[in-house]
Amino acid sequence: MFRLKIAFPLFLLAFSMSGQSNADCWTAMEICKKQVYHIDRAGGEGTNNQEADFTSCFMNGDNFGQAEENSTWIRFEVKKSGTLTFAITPHRLDDDIDFVVFKLPADGNCQYKQIVRCMAAGDSPDRALTSSCMGETGLRDGENDSSEDAGCADIGDNAWLAPLRVVAGEKYVILVSNVTTKGPGFSIRFGGTAMLPCDEEKKPVAAPPKPKETPKPTPPSAPPPAQEPPSKIGGRDVQVNKTIKVKSRKVKIKIWDSQIEDGDVISIYLNNEKILDHHYLKTKPYEFEIDLPPGKEHYLTVFADDFGKAEPNTAMVLINDGVREQTIDLVAGRSKQESVKIIAE
Repeated sequence: MFRLKIAFPLFLLAFSMSGQSNADCWTAMEICKKQVYHIDRAGGEGTNNQEADFTSCFMNGDNFGQAEENSTWIRFEVKKSGTLTFAITPHRLDDDIDFVVFKLPADGNCQYKQIVRCMAAGDSPDRALTSSCMGETGLRDGENDSSEDAGCADIGDNAWLAPLRVVAGEKYVILVSNVTTKGPGFSIRFGGTAMLPCDEEKKPVAAPPKPKETPKPTPPSAPPPAQEPPSKIGGRDVQVNKTIKVKSRKVKIKIWDSQIEDGDVISIYLNNEKILDHHYLKTKPYEFEIDLPPGKEHYLTVFADDFGKAEPNTAMVLINDGVREQTIDLVAGRSKQESVKIIAE
């Protein structure tokens, strides 16, 4: 966290009086569902600019423990126990976003909140696209830390903390601070196995019992039937725009934003099966490996989960079969998703 504070008492008083409506814990934005929320603007510290003083992970920063700057507070209650994750995406790429997660008492009184996650890592704006302590931040699977101090000087420092394990009936509030500038907002999307009061639990559909059949002789193996192209995914039409051929069933895939990072979130389907879920597109390629199932023809489709600041989502996809690399530009819109046909030779 890199900040410079100059004390102008009269100015600060006037500014806090005109703070945004969710800039205090007691006026926090109440959420009821795990989904994506867009905060268009963040400015000021509300009417109480001392409710996040002496916050542990901020003690080595320029503000000596003050965690609140251009703040937004978000409050929720847990309906079903489980894990809770979230990802915060700044609307301006070189903004440093910090956050603190507090557990509230049963009556929700902000005066007795307790810190359970504390993120103060950050870096200079000119390293926004390369530093592990800048860009998207939040709680994600695979992380073990519950706190990150200010700056980015220690080995292993990054902008992510471990998920929360929450229990039904517990109440929490998140303080999100834009420590770089006043004005630009952010998006926050929630995940994990826990449920909030308005989340709907998916009930498994029981398969009808299969009638007993007389065993039949096993016929000679035949080549699998040709894979039909998906006509719709998630209620949106699928359009096959290009065909490529690969020499191996084991292929490496790289995917990145072919334009600018603006909050695009996508999933990738192979035929009708999701193989990458809710991935935030960056200009830096993300690489993973897949094994093509039996069959000669397959279809790789990009599906838009969140359009960020502008539609449509644009993804550059590179497919490497070990012999050659082939690049395709796929577009995912609100009514139509583009797909590439892959033929295994």
